[in-house]
Amino acid sequence: MKKLFKILFWMIAVNAVMKATAVALTKIIGENTDEKADEFALVALMDSRSYESVSSHLRSGRVIAAMGGVDIDLRQAVLDPKGARLSLRVLAGGARVLICKSWRVEVDHRVIGGAAQIEIPDPETLPDGAPILHIDALTVGGGLVIANAESESHVVRS
Repeated sequence: MKKLFKILFWMIAVNAVMKATAVALTKIIGENTDEKADEFALVALMDSRSYESVSSHLRSGRVIAAMGGVDIDLRQAVLDPKGARLSLRVLAGGARVLICKSWRVEVDHRVIGGAAQIEIPDPETLPDGAPILHIDALTVGGGLVIANAESESHVVRS
């Protein structure tokens, strides 16, 4: 019985530490989830979050998902003429990013003990002046999906 109480105590303690870490990360990053914002930041720690941008000049986004998941929909956003950057950090969680098929997307990603499915528009099919979205992603023990609007990857199947 003592062993059971010790296990329960440590489970509660770890959960409390993770929640406190989530609050601290949110304050450090300065979370901004305004859908019209040109720069957004999102933290999902032991939680799931969704964000849909309708920005008219999207410049940047920062996303951290640890033991949680994020669903980022950028299809309604208009990229800044100078381009936009998205930084993704996924640790033992998952992230899905939906992009516009008319964007030139450059992805730098590192996967450690996880998986990434990246379906971006073929640069050869895009006009010379296509807006550029640069995605810097790190996935550790989790999953990442980057899909264009025409891909079936964003369809949730039961």
